[in-house]
Amino acid sequence: MKLFFLAKTLFLTMLVSFMLTGTASAFTEFDGTQTTIEKQVGKGKWTLIEVWASDCHACRMHMPEMVEFDGKMENLEIVGIALDGQPGKKNAKSMIDEYKMGFKNIISNPIEFNAWMELNAEESLIGTPTFLIFNPKGELVAAQPGIIPVASVEKFIKSKS
Repeated sequence: MKLFFLAKTLFLTMLVSFMLTGTASAFTEFDGTQTTIEKQVGKGKWTLIEVWASDCHACRMHMPEMVEFDGKMENLEIVGIALDGQPGKKNAKSMIDEYKMGFKNIISNPIEFNAWMELNAEESLIGTPTFLIFNPKGELVAAQPGIIPVASVEKFIKSKS
């Protein structure tokens, strides 16, 4: 138990250090510009964020459905968050090209995204894919790990609109 506490304390110390020194790059555009999830949402439309990784079989299986769904609802924006991190940026870009993802994608990594999840969704990242739904005001209204049929997303948004 003491070892777990020490490891968690060390992790949190490192995370705070990165955040204070500005060396953390929790979320970046593919051109390297730092961004936030909050900058991606709350623009008067619903936002569906799919958190994915290029080595995730379930993500690859589900991505064609997401690509086809993109643009089907005029009051919905889709944003992808690739958890490949900066070292895996090339792999993430290859997957974006392979599946012809027309929606915006940003890059992060599992540790920094998990920290965001714990702070904002009050739950940990379980795995990929994970889906987040934000209302038009930019408020997180749903978080769900695992594949979600787009028909369920559409039904949820219509019921809340």
